[in-house]
Amino acid sequence: MRFIRKSLYTLLCLLVLAVIIIYFVAQTSYAAKWISQWVNDNSPYQLSLGNLDYSITEPSQLILHNVELSQQKQPTLLKAEKVTLGLTSSLWQPKLHFSTLELENGNLSLSAKTAISLAVSSDRFQLRNMAVNLETPDITLQGERVNGGIIPWVLSANPLPDSDNHFEFSADKLLLNGIETHKALIQGDVDNQQIIFNNVGADLANGLLTGSGKRNAEGHWIVDNLRLSDVKYQSQQTLNQLFDQIEQLTGHTDITLNRLDLLNANIQGTDWAFSDLSLSVKDLMLVKGNWQAQSGTINMNAYDVVYGNQHLVSPVLNLGLEDNNVKIKQFSSRWQDGLVRASGIWQRDSQTLTLDDVALTSLLYTLPKDWLTELKQTPPNWLRELHITKFTTNRSILIDINPEFPFQFTALDSNGSDLYLIKDHQFGIWGGQLSFNASEATLNKIDLRHPSVILTATPEAITVSEMSAFTKEGLIEGKVTLGQQPERTLNLALSGRSVPVNILQSWGWQSIPLQGNGNINLQLSGNLVDRQTSDSKLKGSLKMVNDTGQMLTQYPLSQVEIPVEHDISVPEVPNSEEETPATTPEVPQESPFG
Repeated sequence: MRFIRKSLYTLLCLLVLAVIIIYFVAQTSYAAKWISQWVNDNSPYQLSLGNLDYSITEPSQLILHNVELSQQKQPTLLKAEKVTLGLTSSLWQPKLHFSTLELENGNLSLSAKTAISLAVSSDRFQLRNMAVNLETPDITLQGERVNGGIIPWVLSANPLPDSDNHFEFSADKLLLNGIETHKALIQGDVDNQQIIFNNVGADLANGLLTGSGKRNAEGHWIVDNLRLSDVKYQSQQTLNQLFDQIEQLTGHTDITLNRLDLLNANIQGTDWAFSDLSLSVKDLMLVKGNWQAQSGTINMNAYDVVYGNQHLVSPVLNLGLEDNNVKIKQFSSRWQDGLVRASGIWQRDSQTLTLDDVALTSLLYTLPKDWLTELKQTPPNWLRELHITKFTTNRSILIDINPEFPFQFTALDSNGSDLYLIKDHQFGIWGGQLSFNASEATLNKIDLRHPSVILTATPEAITVSEMSAFTKEGLIEGKVTLGQQPERTLNLALSGRSVPVNILQSWGWQSIPLQGNGNINLQLSGNLVDRQTSDSKLKGSLKMVNDTGQMLTQYPLSQVEIPVEHDISVPEVPNSEEETPATTPEVPQESPFG
């Protein structure tokens, strides 16, 4: 019996010694290299370990140092200074399960293209001071100094969590689909393949972002509440480029915005800026980049808005989104030292904008240098037709500083009804009635008082039924009919009493040798554009008699090339009293009758 006891004691000591040797050997770099080599030879993964750390005082915990894991011929999936494994009784089952899995001081990269097929899970997955890179078909995320965890956690082919769990993460810097944020916090749950974001917060563009929402199993994002305040953003992009970028970010998925608020934002780019902007969007859905709404609203106001050479002060815009229509409930702004107000509706199916009421008050507006060229440009695709039911202008000043034909209207008032200003993507006056008058006007250095015009437009012609103005001592009146067809048929009758007989010379007519006041009578008819030669062909006469009794009649030549923009600028011909050769004088670039 003594021999048996001695043998058992000896065997026990040998076992303890073996355990001690294994314990210490297992924590050497040699054991770590052996484990790494075994994984590399017997699995599709590449593993590199610095050493292992195991303490008898914490028998359920195994620590791996300087860990690097990747699939063969693939980028590194995990690189961490320290990996802590919480051991459980089910560790050696076909599906590895840990009580805890902690990654510390490293880099974790997850992608749908490089998803690993290891069957690994843990009751708690923890990140400490990690850099995280995540890539899915609709999400690209890079995080720096990420801390947080998931309870519980299961590794799957999907980089995003798809099993029921709770997660909380914070990051010093987070780049989501190219949008950079700082001090980000995300808290939420995964429930039945839905990712629910209970609380999201971050510093964005020197402002604060807070929100909540979810992503359903089909990949549809539902934003319950998203709030951006005190944002200050500066870009080198144009406004159209910025909108294109937003469309690219949102065009690959469906988004429902229950509420979006942008408060006190200052945003600036190339040739545009918004100062103290507040924007509220409710009940709007984006489906592959196209908006849909049943009863959505968009409300916007700002201190300043600059777009190109346009400057709006204190603009207010309230929109209602219903089916395929955008209802302009209110638009008002200070503009050009005056006030602009409008309301109406835009129909997406017909790309038609109908403004019920447009009012311009006390404007001081100088036309752009190339305003005629801009009117010839094609409107944007979303604007096929423009209708204005009611149009008014009060106490405004309109100026054109073009040196070839400058003009100015002072104390300008106008009234219009049922105006059609764009038809099939072409600017013009295609229908409606318009009248305007001013207290004073200057047309190419000719002063007029109380000019007044009344016109009616149809798809066939524009008819000026009344056109009148006072000169210093007389009155000038006229009527015009201009066809809307490509040949632009013109009929003009203009008469003046006690007016300078050479007044038309300043407005595009050829040189007139008579001086002084008198009576004039101009009759013109023909086509401004010949469809075969693209030349103007006008017939008629200008008859003049001054206050000394001198008379002169001038005729336009029937065959003379006149640029289309110089509609009635015609050369002088011999009159009935004198035999003088016809000449072709230089004329101003623009004519008020053209």
